[in-house]
Amino acid sequence: MLEVRDVTKHFGGLCAVNEVSFSVKEGAVVGLIGPNGAGKTTLLNLICGIYKPDAGTIRFAEKDITGMPSNRICRLGVSRTYQIPQPFYAMTTLTGVAVSVIHGKKRPHMSLSDAILEASYYLEFVGLFSKRDTLARELTIYELRMLELARALATTPKLLLLDEVMAGLNPAESSKALEMIWNAQEQFDITILWIEHIMKIIMNAAQQIVVLHYGQKIAEGTPQEIANDAKVIEAYLGGQYAQSGRP
Repeated sequence: MLEVRDVTKHFGGLCAVNEVSFSVKEGAVVGLIGPNGAGKTTLLNLICGIYKPDAGTIRFAEKDITGMPSNRICRLGVSRTYQIPQPFYAMTTLTGVAVSVIHGKKRPHMSLSDAILEASYYLEFVGLFSKRDTLARELTIYELRMLELARALATTPKLLLLDEVMAGLNPAESSKALEMIWNAQEQFDITILWIEHIMKIIMNAAQQIVVLHYGQKIAEGTPQEIANDAKVIEAYLGGQYAQSGRP
């Protein structure tokens, strides 16, 4: 479904993403991990069209989307959430999700009343229908995370890019959010590429893991393979720990 080939992005003299290649099969959950500053969010921004790569190609559903504007990529079926939620803070949750419905790939020219009706469905799905008249700026961090998910789902994606949806959540909220993501994948038949720092969650959720470090891919494999990869252990814990052989 998604093919990233030799993608590179510089910001001045900094190479944020350096010749990264990997693929995501339809229906899969693929984790994207790495230490802070590894280039993970930059890579998501390249895939969804926020940035244009300096080199390399990105293909989605057999279409070349390299450098394509983000609104066109969204309507092809790629949507995302943000590590720092970015709702329309002065809008109610219902209106904010309705905007996503209108700009999604299914019915970009639908009426506002139809969009609001459909937005109600997505708010109900994430458990926020009772907050439909609440301004986004009045929500808790967990509710903002769920609003991000509702807005992303409302564009009717086939590929969902998740950027640290568990950040700032307590263990109970993380469990609820994880269940919500599982339900979304099953109900809406979506493929997921997921950045996550909580290793226990991503190792249990993903079938495949891609590891970035200083903008380069240093490993790719199953969660078990990644957990035992010396280069990954060194990137996270330091070379001395990796050489010690401790699990």
